[in-house]
Amino acid sequence: MIQVKGEIKQGELKIKTPLEMSDGEVDLIIFKQSQEAEEFQTMRQLAKENGYDSREKIMDLIHQVKLEMLEEKGRTK
Repeated sequence: MIQVKGEIKQGELKIKTPLEMSDGEVDLIIFKQSQEAEEFQTMRQLAKENGYDSREKIMDLIHQVKLEMLEEKGRTK
């Protein structure tokens, strides 16, 4: 039994198998990832692409967002 991740695009499943596997038929069981997990991975990738690749930078971003939320709260009251 070998576990690999794959991608489905337009109804076609694509996976990469280890080199020791040869041609032939296989039985598949497909588990769909939850939407939340996919969204989290997308957000994480975007954060890395925008330079938020360390704990310190992520904490700075969280702090910045909190300040913006407090400012907005102060304006609405």
